[in-house]
Amino acid sequence: MRPTDALHREALAGHKARLERFLKDELPATSWTPVRLGYGLYYQLDHTSHMQRIKIPCGLITADQMEVLADVAARWGRGVAHVTTRQDLQIHWVPVGEIIEMYEALLAVNITTRGACADSVRNVTGCPYGGVSPHEPFDVTPYGLAIHDYFLFNPLNLTLPRKFKIAVEGCPDDCAQVPVNDIGFYAKERDGRRGFSVWAGGGLGSQALLAQLVAEFVPADDALVWCEAIVRVQHRHAERKNRKRARMKYVLKRMGLERFRAAIEEQVVAVEAERGDALRQEVQEALAAYTVPAAAKPVAGVAARPTFSAWARTNVRDQRQPEYKSAWVRVPLGDLTTEDMWLLAGLARTLGNGTMRATNDQNILLPWVAEASLPALHAALEDAGLGESGAGHVTDVISCPGMDYCSLAITRSMGVAESVRSHLLADPETGNGFAADLGPFTIKISGCPNSCGQHHIGNIGLTGHVVADERGEQRPYYSIRVGGSVGEGQGAVGGLVGRFPEEQAPAVITALARFYHREREAGESFPAFVTRVGKDRLSDAASEGAAGALVA
Repeated sequence: MRPTDALHREALAGHKARLERFLKDELPATSWTPVRLGYGLYYQLDHTSHMQRIKIPCGLITADQMEVLADVAARWGRGVAHVTTRQDLQIHWVPVGEIIEMYEALLAVNITTRGACADSVRNVTGCPYGGVSPHEPFDVTPYGLAIHDYFLFNPLNLTLPRKFKIAVEGCPDDCAQVPVNDIGFYAKERDGRRGFSVWAGGGLGSQALLAQLVAEFVPADDALVWCEAIVRVQHRHAERKNRKRARMKYVLKRMGLERFRAAIEEQVVAVEAERGDALRQEVQEALAAYTVPAAAKPVAGVAARPTFSAWARTNVRDQRQPEYKSAWVRVPLGDLTTEDMWLLAGLARTLGNGTMRATNDQNILLPWVAEASLPALHAALEDAGLGESGAGHVTDVISCPGMDYCSLAITRSMGVAESVRSHLLADPETGNGFAADLGPFTIKISGCPNSCGQHHIGNIGLTGHVVADERGEQRPYYSIRVGGSVGEGQGAVGGLVGRFPEEQAPAVITALARFYHREREAGESFPAFVTRVGKDRLSDAASEGAAGALVA
């Protein structure tokens, strides 16, 4: 059953009652913790203030929703919202006594935080190019939304042993990063029928394991049948005593692929017998309810600025719809101000189709921009400080919040991300158009081994540690990996090339980028380059970069 407004209101009323008991010291903190986490409210680093995670299924945000999100950030988040690596938004310094009012404001525009944390099905991620990619078999967005809605109030969600992540992907770039999800779907078309290949058992954290293929093709209408079946396998077979071993990836590892597949197939049969027709009906209703708003009329007559061509080269992508483009808005370190959010809402209305997408690389995508309107869009973004080129390229560094906010972090990953970005831009070789020449390239940074920055799958990935130096003083270090990737059948965890003091990390990354730039073959991706030249040569390049940093 798809969630109704009445269900949300009833759940929120119960949440309000528990909050009031907590604020009156009638509900102990140990009992309140799972309640607040169930609605995505985390303790921050100081364990007194709070961070609120807001679910954005498939990253899809309407202009109306973005304006409410801007108001929420202004009122309860000190004017800043952070785009995460799973298409959520997060705000910080939230006063716990006012969360119900915040949830009600979000719910008024069909946004919920239910299941944004805790042992539940988390935000369902989806390809941000859904519906516009020239290479997709079909738009995966309504399927992702159907999965999100289905699990919001699913009884299994109340008793899962650990968090559970689902992704749906339609384009070859694998923007949704299927290999690192508990369940992942790749869109297929066979004999004129829509369907998905189904992958399961992936996850990052301190031990990264990649999802494995469990079904080559299932009809698209059966998406909920397979999701329900796989979640049941996790519910039944996952570790319950040790949370560190409770993710589905450990079920797969313990069972082996063949037994794992067999357990899923057994549950598919059971779900089909119990409610297959009803679940297919839910998918069909979601498809029928999903509409794509009309695009605004082109805005011509705005002269292209000198920086336009560089921006268009890296930040604009073709759509399957002639004469329309999708524009990538770079959001440095993933932080949007309230003013940024209001601007994006307005631009989506006047130059797009009133929608936008949060992306896994912490940016915002504006689809349905008429080609003639691109100079006007670029000018407006540039005036607001959001017109930087290089989206998805080497200077567009991705990072978790780190010790600036997170209670689990070991290092200040956001600071390192800014240092890496600044170092690349300032370097004589890597500045001045280097990012565009190098092509799409991901640098991902995590402030601890939990991999919220997804360092394992970055072309270059950094993990924060604390190491005692020769005098016994604790210093931040970063382990650096190379060659991580996603893609159907192409997912890879990066290989370690060394561990370096925090202050040397920017020079090391710059040296690796230079090495790739000089010695790559035509059209060779960085993961392919890593495979060809080998980790030893890359380790040497990294060490040379570190030595150069010491001399400087």
